Amino acid sequence: MTPLKKRKKADTLIGNMLPISKLFPSIITLLALCFGLTSIRYGFDQKWEHSVTLIIIAALLDGMDGRIARYLNATSDFGAQLDSLADFINFGVAPAIILYLWTLSSIPIKGVGWGFVLIFSVCCAIRLARFNVSARDSANKLKDIFFDGVNAPIGAVLAINPIVLSFEFDINFIKNPWFIGIYVVLMAFAMASRIPTFSIKKLSIPRKNAALVLAFFGLFIAALVIKPWIVIPTLSLLYILSIPVSIAVYYKKVSQI
Repeated sequence: MTPLKKRKKADTLIGNMLPISKLFPSIITLLALCFGLTSIRYGFDQKWEHSVTLIIIAALLDGMDGRIARYLNATSDFGAQLDSLADFINFGVAPAIILYLWTLSSIPIKGVGWGFVLIFSVCCAIRLARFNVSARDSANKLKDIFFDGVNAPIGAVLAINPIVLSFEFDINFIKNPWFIGIYVVLMAFAMASRIPTFSIKKLSIPRKNAALVLAFFGLFIAALVIKPWIVIPTLSLLYILSIPVSIAVYYKKVSQI
């Protein structure tokens, strides 16, 4: 074999090699998927704190994989499709099934509780499909600032908030299956809707405030560790209250385009 052919063969072999770092985002996605599926398993065992914790961890991991992929220049169509499928399981199926096992299954009219599960899962699928399409829409100048509807991880966390509240407060109506059913439908429609909600993808802060933000984040982590079942509903309430603000800001920006 001539030196030129050897060099071409070596270049071909190098070109067929994939750096292991390129797989990190997909590994994180699969880890989140395992957490989401395991949350269902703990739901069958009625270990609700374990179920809720795993869904929240899956939501946090979902916020990491895309950013890591962009940082490592490891974005791919395969990774995007894997992420979308994992999101459907973690945030469209797992929370709905956990809520069904927690209280929706006790609705006396046969099939109604499961119907609420189906509505939530279908709306999550619609939301994810719309997100995948809008991600390719280069004409949408506001897609990095606003989501169409509540995004899937936040929708899942909002949906399981009644369970979270039950860990700290003994409120009878929170466990009422009809109340939970109506609440689940509202969260489902919020995901499938086109209501503009804030995205933090391009969120930035002045450099002079970086230390203050880090200090606040440290306090937040401490509060989350000490009283997680109070901090999470509080953040959820703040998010819900931010939706009217996001709508007003969105239409203001649209009018300026």
